[in-house]
Formats: sequence, structure tokens, C-alpha cells
Amino acid sequence: MPAPDEKFDTTERARIMAELPPDPHRLPPRGEWFSSDAERHLLDRPKFCPMCAGDLEADGGIATEYWTGDTRNFMTWCGDCGWFGEVVRFDMVTIQEEEH
Repeated sequence: MPAPDEKFDTTERARIMAELPPDPHRLPPRGEWFSSDAERHLLDRPKFCPMCAGDLEADGGIATEYWTGDTRNFMTWCGDCGWFGEVVRFDMVTIQEEEH
């Protein structure tokens, strides 16, 4: 899967877009200032609840995206189990493991 700002050919884009479930919100026309961000949101938003694995779209859930610096955050609510929290996408994570 390409990185959010990485360009890819139209055939690959069409294949990826065909795999997306129907969305009630239309994408802005190509070339508009927000069109690439809207497309990335549809591709990257959480599709399943992290708590119960319910389908967020089918069960009436919602994922609203916002940014803090370079981090993309999805404030997510599950209509099935009622879970509410954040799902955060990272490009790279560096952690420190404690010695045993």
C-alpha cells in the first residue's frame, strides 16, 4: 500500500477504490485542494472496531480524522458495542524494551 503522499498509477488507484465499500459522502473532484486527503481518509480509516471487531460502517460506527503534527488520529465510535476511542496511524514507531 502506498504512503499517504506517494503518487501511484491510475490503474492501481482504480483497483484500490473498487475495493472500498460504498461511502455516503462523495469524494471532491480530482484536483481540488482536499481531494487527495479525502481519498486517503477513505483508504486508511478504521473499518473494524478495536474492541469487538464489529464492522464500523455496517453497525453505524464513525471514524473522524484529525491530525497532530505528522500523526493521523481517528476518533472512533462503534455502533455495535459502544466503544469510543482513538485509533492512531504511525509511519514508524521506536520503542524501548525493558530488560528481563
